[in-house]
Amino acid sequence: MRIFRKVLRYWIAIASVLSFMGGWVILAHSPKPVQPATVQSAALPTLPPIQAFGDVNNNNGSGFFSTNSQASPPSGTGFPRMRTGGS
Repeated sequence: MRIFRKVLRYWIAIASVLSFMGGWVILAHSPKPVQPATVQSAALPTLPPIQAFGDVNNNNGSGFFSTNSQASPPSGTGFPRMRTGGS
């Protein structure tokens, strides 16, 4: 049984290396993609600004984040407080 396992391991190793080398040779000798002779670059049109968060002109200096103190739920609403378990 010990000899069979050793032969099987060598067989798998040799087959893996030969498969890798064969795939590498096939990939290296495959036809290369055709490159166009002239590339015409057209300017892309500009996109309008995104207005997903309401009025864009409402610039209070806070950016996307609100400093609203009502954002966190009050302590008596029944939501459990997040705690870490520690170590």
